[in-house]
Amino acid sequence: MRLNAIAKAETMQTLLCICISFVALRGVTAQWVANTKALIFKEIEHLYFDAAPSGILSAITPCSNYYQPSTGTSDNTVGMNTAAEWIRTAFHDFVTANIYSETGGLDASIGFETTRGENVGPAFNDALTFFSYFISDKVSMSDLIALGTVMAVGACGGPHIVMKGGRIDATAAGPTGVPEPETNIQDTLNDFSNAGFNTDDGITLTACGHTMGGVHYNTFPQAVPASAVSSTNTDGRVAFDGTVSVFDFNTVNDYVHGTGDMGGPLVTTTNKTVNSDYRLYNSDSNATMTRLAASASYFAGQCSAIFQRMIETVPLQVTFTTAVDPTSTTNLRPYNIALDVDWAGDMTLTGYFRYIQISGAAAAPSTLPITLINRAGNTTTTSVTASVSSSDTGTGIWGPTNSYAFTLPFQASVGLSGLAFSGQKFAFQDTMFAVPALSSVSPTPPAFAADPSLNTVSTYSVNTTVAYLTSSPPTSLTATFAIPKPQTGSVSPYMDTSTTATLALIGTTPGGFALYSAVTELSISAKQAYGVSIDAAVSGQAAAMQFYKPFTAN
Repeated sequence: MRLNAIAKAETMQTLLCICISFVALRGVTAQWVANTKALIFKEIEHLYFDAAPSGILSAITPCSNYYQPSTGTSDNTVGMNTAAEWIRTAFHDFVTANIYSETGGLDASIGFETTRGENVGPAFNDALTFFSYFISDKVSMSDLIALGTVMAVGACGGPHIVMKGGRIDATAAGPTGVPEPETNIQDTLNDFSNAGFNTDDGITLTACGHTMGGVHYNTFPQAVPASAVSSTNTDGRVAFDGTVSVFDFNTVNDYVHGTGDMGGPLVTTTNKTVNSDYRLYNSDSNATMTRLAASASYFAGQCSAIFQRMIETVPLQVTFTTAVDPTSTTNLRPYNIALDVDWAGDMTLTGYFRYIQISGAAAAPSTLPITLINRAGNTTTTSVTASVSSSDTGTGIWGPTNSYAFTLPFQASVGLSGLAFSGQKFAFQDTMFAVPALSSVSPTPPAFAADPSLNTVSTYSVNTTVAYLTSSPPTSLTATFAIPKPQTGSVSPYMDTSTTATLALIGTTPGGFALYSAVTELSISAKQAYGVSIDAAVSGQAAAMQFYKPFTAN
């Protein structure tokens, strides 16, 4: 194992110089082209950009919110901050990386490490428990940890951070090496250096991480007095600055100018053995902190870059997707697409287009003309005009967002390879896909929410019907289920793919489709059910249908 090459190269240079509503909420059929990286990208894009009442953004709305995982509700009398917890979780997961022994990095190993003294407090299990409601075969826990940081910063006043997918979760604890309040400055700098970060980097990363939240008496009584505890602050938080729920440069500004909270309790504590922020900030005679305090825009740019490096410090086997960024791809994208075919050979494509009004872009158009590209790759005259949603349907992190719902009917003999709009083309496939009208789940699971009430186990009958375009139908297809299951030592689940089913041929349609079906019994919780996906393939061949999610919200 080796770590991300960028992090390693930058460190070596320093030494020489002294990556649908939410799919968890609505089933997605597998008419996307069977490409794992592209499907990871689309799933992260959906979680990142599209709003939902119980989506990821709900836990950090408002940014002062604290999500209590034991109840699935907010508890704002504790004095805790979920957005700050997510940033802390990413840091603790990442910082034990060692570029020399090529171990560690952002890999969700933190789930196995929460009993260590260097990882005290509820932040990590809080974060992992919430993220576990969104894990799937295409979005790992380590991707969710990274996305949590990106969304916490972006939604709470901070800069955009480059987000890529494709991280791979660890299956056991990693090495130790998280700096603690008592850690001496040389050991702290060594911990950062081992992770690929020099002194300037370590100071910047800490200052950026300590612009939200604070230090808690219940976690660090050696740094925070008992007097901090109150009926509205039962965990006894002392904030890093006066804007505890806003990502801004007030912490560095207070520190440099001796104003406000002067950098927070790990600077000002009277217990000098735990004033770790002061020791770190002062280790280069305050040069880095002075530079960071020069302007809000400079601070934001430095935080964006250093957080990107943090979340991209990963094990060797990780290959990232392209950046999930509407300014580098396109601000108009399809999502929650479903393809159907009936016994008469009539096909229907339904779904949405998402338009994000990124900086400098025009407001969402009132209508969107969408045209079918047939199976042969030719643009047809089959089209539909979709109308813009009456309200914002996005997370708002990149700008106002509107959606366009559409339904496009066509014949199986015409087929589908994509959609076109105003010179843009979006690829799909109709070689193999799940058929929603002929598929079902019984009983209907409870409505999706990040709530422990979803943990009750039930037996679900999953009726899966798949259409396969072929002139020589095999007698069966093989379906493979990916199911999130508990793992010992971590609240984070792993994805199990040991459940398979044989889909039997049940008939053919005009236009060349063979239909295959099977009923599979799954004894799982509703929480697990929303993370289930199905791949299908001709026996012995690669999956032609990927990531069909059979469970839908009420």
